[in-house]
Amino acid sequence: MLALEPAPPLLADLGPALEPESHASLNAPRYLHSAPGPAPKERPPPGTVLEIQSAPESPCSGAVKNPPREELPDITTFPPRLLAEQLTLMDVELFKKVVLYECLGSIWGQEKGNEHVASTVRATIAHFNRLTNCVTTSCLGDHSMRACDRARVVEHWIKVARECLSLNNFSTVHAIVSALCSKPIYRLHKTWAAVSSKSTKYLKELCEKDTAVKRDLLIKAGSFKVATQERNPQRAQMRLRRQKKGVVAFLGDFLTVLHRLDTAIPDDLNGNSNKRRKEVRVLQEMQLLQVAAMNHRLQPLDKFVTYFPRMEQLSDKESYKLSCQLEPESQ
Repeated sequence: MLALEPAPPLLADLGPALEPESHASLNAPRYLHSAPGPAPKERPPPGTVLEIQSAPESPCSGAVKNPPREELPDITTFPPRLLAEQLTLMDVELFKKVVLYECLGSIWGQEKGNEHVASTVRATIAHFNRLTNCVTTSCLGDHSMRACDRARVVEHWIKVARECLSLNNFSTVHAIVSALCSKPIYRLHKTWAAVSSKSTKYLKELCEKDTAVKRDLLIKAGSFKVATQERNPQRAQMRLRRQKKGVVAFLGDFLTVLHRLDTAIPDDLNGNSNKRRKEVRVLQEMQLLQVAAMNHRLQPLDKFVTYFPRMEQLSDKESYKLSCQLEPESQ
């Protein structure tokens, strides 16, 4: 078992930490505003296995795949459940280390050139964006892949997203859904035509849940409703530990709320106590979710730990350019 870090200290006095330093604009709009578009037509995946398996053969006769770059195995060789657990483990490690005061809009939203500020927040953002890029790039593949090859990869990621949802990993669900509904992937009509109706149906359900499961619903549901109603912070954390239900929230939802508080409610000479109370409340909710995240008991798989950093990722421009080459608009 992984040695989990102790629960974060209670939010007793956030006075100095809540003093605004800057009202700069956000530096990571993609992370905060990557709302998925509509899911393609209609059509979850077959059962999953818990060990590495060889990638299934492409149903396209004559489809030839390029040798993997850097001798990396195909992403589909990792079973969906295993992928979901490994991605969840990465999210847990990042989310539980987030320093709460760094999430304030006046702290993490500072202009470029201050990358050293709010390092734990920026590390989580970087991982989210990297995962989204990796999903997009793996679905696009290269010119040697047929539409049905790409459809197989899309279906695999839909399976992974469903497994993440079962693990209450809302961060990875949002990353995968955002990638699959991004312009470079969404416009691939031939690819989506080869995706099973069952998988497309599951993607639509994921899009709906990804939109619905936001901060307010997450906090007010189930054990969190009980914990947030508990006035004693220590008892609230104890309640969550006893639940033994691991949860990984999407950090972007909280960053958006805190940024809006920072920009919508200006400070006066004596500060703004109402604004501070609202910010503290959001940070307390985040702290409870950090406790819940540590309820996950997962083990790292060395093969995936070395694999993920080496996954190819294209920029947004490169992805769209490749998408247009694979399926030109005229087609």
